[in-house]
Amino acid sequence: MSNRDNFLDVLGTIYRWRKALRNTCLIALAGSIGIAIWMDTYYRSTTIFYPSNQDLSKPELIFGAMSKVTEYFGGDKDVDRILEIAASNELVDYMVARFGLFQHYGIDSASHEGRYWVRLRFRDLYAVQKNRNDAIELTIEDTDPTLASDMANAARDRVDEIAQNLTKDSQAKLISAYDINLSRKTTELSRLSDSVRIIQSRYKIYSGGEQGNQLSRQLSRAEEDIARNSARLEVLDGNPLIPLDTIEYIKANLRGASRQRQMLLSPNSKSGNLTIRDYNEGISAVAIANDLHNQARKQLSYDIERYNQILATFNTKIPAVQIVEMAEIPVMKSRPRRSIIVIGAVVAAFLFTLFAAFLADAYRDVNWKELK
Repeated sequence: MSNRDNFLDVLGTIYRWRKALRNTCLIALAGSIGIAIWMDTYYRSTTIFYPSNQDLSKPELIFGAMSKVTEYFGGDKDVDRILEIAASNELVDYMVARFGLFQHYGIDSASHEGRYWVRLRFRDLYAVQKNRNDAIELTIEDTDPTLASDMANAARDRVDEIAQNLTKDSQAKLISAYDINLSRKTTELSRLSDSVRIIQSRYKIYSGGEQGNQLSRQLSRAEEDIARNSARLEVLDGNPLIPLDTIEYIKANLRGASRQRQMLLSPNSKSGNLTIRDYNEGISAVAIANDLHNQARKQLSYDIERYNQILATFNTKIPAVQIVEMAEIPVMKSRPRRSIIVIGAVVAAFLFTLFAAFLADAYRDVNWKELK
């Protein structure tokens, strides 16, 4: 009986307040319809893309100096980097300037807080996030479906451009450092070249190995001539059967060979010819100077090659994002859901009025004057 009585009380309250409930629901219906009709219709356009692997911008990978397998799509760090760029004020300000959003959103660009409000308004209609497949979804809403599509594609392209510029800024700094280093090393190589020429001119050593071999052969020939002519002179001298001209010829050859040996072994030859003494004294200095010059030349050649690789990479357009889906012009609105707004408003008005009716019936016997 108690449950039935309670149910009958509820029905009784609804019946007594039926006009108020009806009027409130009608007012909510009319008001919500008016508000729903007055609300702007928004269209949502989305573009999907993956970040590129940042290693694709490394010269080592482009020119085959790295043995690792090329991964064209980036990892979590690359995704986070692109998300930060997509959420930056640089991107927002670019979109505001390119599409004239001050005028489009009806915000005074000359006001002190205009930039703040236009950024806030754009961010309300803009979203970028990583989906379950680790791709990045960039979405823009607008009352103009074509503009929503254009803005989404432009925002993605701008993200790509900013990401490329960050990489190219680092490469530009590296190129500038290489320019300074190459200039310094070119000057150093020129100084070493001058040092080599001075040392070679001082010791008259221009081809160490070949000149050393020549000096050795000359000394050996001189020693052989001395030994041969000395032996011949010892045998033939005093023999009455040998003509004096022959003896003098042998003596002349012996003196010439002896003089040649003396010149080869004496220091600082006045004839200007290289001697073995000078060669032995200068070969170490010449060899060290040549080694330093060759090492500097090889290092400079390596740095120039490295510089050219970085410069070629800098001048190559390497996309920072891999597009999966372009933003298309939406044909269906994203909001508002007018039917849901109207139904929700009527239901809320009915429940609120019904609650008020129950509350009024529950305390209708209270003498509020006495409580006061």
